[in-house]
Amino acid sequence: MQTQGPAVRDEHLVDVYRAEEGGPSPWIAISDQVMGGVSTAEVRQAEREGSACSCLTGRTRLENNGGFVQMKLEIDPSWQCGDYAGMFIELCGAAHDYNLSVKTSQLTRPWQSYRRTLTVAPQWTRFVVPYAELRPHRIDVELDPVTIRSVAVVAIGTAFDVDVCVQRVGFYR
Repeated sequence: MQTQGPAVRDEHLVDVYRAEEGGPSPWIAISDQVMGGVSTAEVRQAEREGSACSCLTGRTRLENNGGFVQMKLEIDPSWQCGDYAGMFIELCGAAHDYNLSVKTSQLTRPWQSYRRTLTVAPQWTRFVVPYAELRPHRIDVELDPVTIRSVAVVAIGTAFDVDVCVQRVGFYR
């Protein structure tokens, strides 16, 4: 597996989600249809490159001021997110840029988030993302990791066929 970002030993990775074959997916699909867009999205359990995973498929379309789909995972408040240096996520899919989007209790509007662009490839890649690399989007408040409530993989901004899978996501020390 390729790794992008700082080197972190496996024993310092703590899973919030690890895909299991045949298990249900805790990820939910959200599209711009919530605001009048026409993009489509579906999340399903699958196998990709020999690994169990949850996959987001669909199509982003720009009509009606649309242009996004996402798969979102809620983070239980019992996680002590402030005890970690950042997040990691393992992705595979059709070559395209996606956003890692983090929501916190600091945010007051649905369009606000903390983001980092990830370039997904057709082989599994572990993206290691220090908290400092999650940039505020439409908010002027720096990320407070203690307040993290969800993470999402977002296809946004251009019309394209979405195909991205996640096998693991979590935090690292």
